[in-house]
Amino acid sequence: MASTSNPVASDTHPVRALVLGVNDHPRALATVRSLGRAGIRVIGARSAAFARCHSRHMNQVHVVEPTEQALLPFLDWMGDHGGGVLFAVHDKYLVLASRHADVLSRRFTLTMPRWEILSRLMDPGRLYDIAQRRGVRTPLHFAPRDEADLESVCANLDFAHRAYALKTTPGIASEPADPDTGRSTKLAGSDPLTVRRNCLEIKTRLGRFPLIAEIVPGQANQCVAVTMLVDHSHAPLLAFCSHRLGSDVSCESVKDDEAIEAAARLLHGAEYTGLVTLEFRRDPKNRKLTVIRADPRVTRPTSLSTALGMDTPTALYGQAVGGSVNAPLAYQEGVMWLSETTLFEALWHNRDTRPLGMEVRRLWQRRGRIKAFAYFCLRDPLPFLAHAQWRGRAWLWSRIHGVVRRSAKAIPWRRSHAGPRDD
Repeated sequence: MASTSNPVASDTHPVRALVLGVNDHPRALATVRSLGRAGIRVIGARSAAFARCHSRHMNQVHVVEPTEQALLPFLDWMGDHGGGVLFAVHDKYLVLASRHADVLSRRFTLTMPRWEILSRLMDPGRLYDIAQRRGVRTPLHFAPRDEADLESVCANLDFAHRAYALKTTPGIASEPADPDTGRSTKLAGSDPLTVRRNCLEIKTRLGRFPLIAEIVPGQANQCVAVTMLVDHSHAPLLAFCSHRLGSDVSCESVKDDEAIEAAARLLHGAEYTGLVTLEFRRDPKNRKLTVIRADPRVTRPTSLSTALGMDTPTALYGQAVGGSVNAPLAYQEGVMWLSETTLFEALWHNRDTRPLGMEVRRLWQRRGRIKAFAYFCLRDPLPFLAHAQWRGRAWLWSRIHGVVRRSAKAIPWRRSHAGPRDD
């Protein structure tokens, strides 16, 4: 990995950044804060469907939907008025910018590769094919060509010993694989008829069959995420590993040289340049690494990279403007990231399987290791206050609606057990 001076810190008038997808998600907030702290003027674009990022580091925000009809004229206008370094922190904006990279690169400095390269990571089938060619283990998977092939695949799935998921490419369609969750992955089902029905439903909506992939067994803390910035020679400029601590509300930095080596090998085979997080899982039986998915953009715990001295948004900016990246060759293990505004809600939902008191005590014992947060920042407090208010209000209303529903169900029962009326 390279380690040289950072042009962002020394440039008194750095090129502005245009960040697409600046809602109040932690990955968008971390990107805006990182660029703003580096003295870079940040202009954002977001969909009207999401709340805006409230950071004081955001100079302007425009409401622009992630469609060709809305986004391309907006970028054309922005190009006429100064251009800048173009980031995308949401899949739909990322795919659109990548697909029009040749045109956009005339007016912007891009932080994402063109679609020919990006799709090699975002399409799970192509990702797994490249991984296998580079000697990286993948889940057992199937890509049905037509309905007859789908019938054959479903008939031969081993439901007694394996579970399966359906995977689609994020951001390429108006609807994800699972419209209820908004995710590009959903459970396939536990029998051939259910898997077939779900595949056909996705094919009807999205125009192509999903990839059917085995779910690698194991718990969340057996996943290892490798975050890596890759230069134009497809070599890593910075890399670090993290893993979840049982849920999406916290994670910590770990050392895993095998995972970093496997990620570097896979990305070199994909001829990828830019920032990406590759998620691996270790099989609990044999401890072998299996690649699960790729996120070729900033991810939820991006502020962890800042705490480790590997600030990925400014490093990506530095690489894009043609400078070098100042990244340490080593990082501290056991540094924690916490999604503080969703912590209580997660503890409440899991109270039947993990007692609240035990979870709170465990978190308190680790408090000294928490160096990064999803929203909290003393120098930029508004995002935390706004998101905490929204989460608290949503949680309160869900409790009220739950009480109302239970009361409504109880009333007919009471009437049916009432005694005979006098009249």
